[in-house]
Amino acid sequence: MQAKTWKFHAYGPPQDILEWAEESLPAPGEGQALVRLRAIGMNRSEFNYVQGRYLPAREFPSALGQEAVGEIVELGAAPGGGSGNGLKVGDRVALTPGRIDMCATGAYRDYGLYDQSALIPVPESFSDSEGAAFWMAFLTVAGCLHNAGINPGTAPGKTLLVTAASSSVGIMALKIGRLWGAQTLATTRSADKREVLEEFADEVWVCESAGDLAEHLKSSQGFDVAIDPVGGDFIDAMIGGARQGGVIVSYEMIAGGRAGYSIGQVLVKDITIRGFALFNIFPQAGLCEDLVALGLKYADDLVPLIAESFALDAAPAALVELGQSRHIGKFILLP
Repeated sequence: MQAKTWKFHAYGPPQDILEWAEESLPAPGEGQALVRLRAIGMNRSEFNYVQGRYLPAREFPSALGQEAVGEIVELGAAPGGGSGNGLKVGDRVALTPGRIDMCATGAYRDYGLYDQSALIPVPESFSDSEGAAFWMAFLTVAGCLHNAGINPGTAPGKTLLVTAASSSVGIMALKIGRLWGAQTLATTRSADKREVLEEFADEVWVCESAGDLAEHLKSSQGFDVAIDPVGGDFIDAMIGGARQGGVIVSYEMIAGGRAGYSIGQVLVKDITIRGFALFNIFPQAGLCEDLVALGLKYADDLVPLIAESFALDAAPAALVELGQSRHIGKFILLP
């Protein structure tokens, strides 16, 4: 069948390099499914990817996109000639972020051919857009908390700091922290976003710099766990404000990939600094499945916040808007 997808042949600004291309898709082979996409989640990593500031494209032309919700319209044979995995034509499914080949197939398209193993359930009560906004944020937050030793049983009594909290991942982290019984602290660079974030966090701090964060932490009782996409000098500020035995989990580096910090404070306060990348959950036997089950269990209390929806053919302009970071929550593309 004929499908349409966004692709690019070289790095550059989204509005300059993205092309709406047509391609022929074969019938799904063994272990594959043809999916008609209904809603596509947008992520900052895609804005960076098309400009060469993310993992490098394996080859050109490259597709883009990592998460979506769609309907199975055709199924190949079960993988390995087995009895199947419960999927059937007509099922509503989500793409598992991190298991989608962003270069070859991606998710910015109307139809896609995907491995059946990359398809996971959509929470039943969610709309298509909410489903497309859920799994990247949830798996990222749950993976970061797993690395920090935080789960529903260990979260009560802890203080969770979430920096750059107005993103879809940040809001998800605040929701999970509060749901699991932790005190939540949120930071944002924009005073305009404070009011919305106060719905999700116990305290909201406007921090335009690492120095601002350091001052807020100095006047507080600190934190046990931080989930941070900012990096740079913010790491030093967090080390200074962490409680004894505190854990900092870094999942992005908006302010830069290098941090200067006091090793003495790390030693004396027994600080742990860990990284998290989504693809690292898949080699760990059963971890992805456990996190998906956890997400389905708590989904009704973690409905994503949709910032704005765009037509799929407006993807370049939507990426430019996403890069401005003026929104709160998730951008969605609708085919």
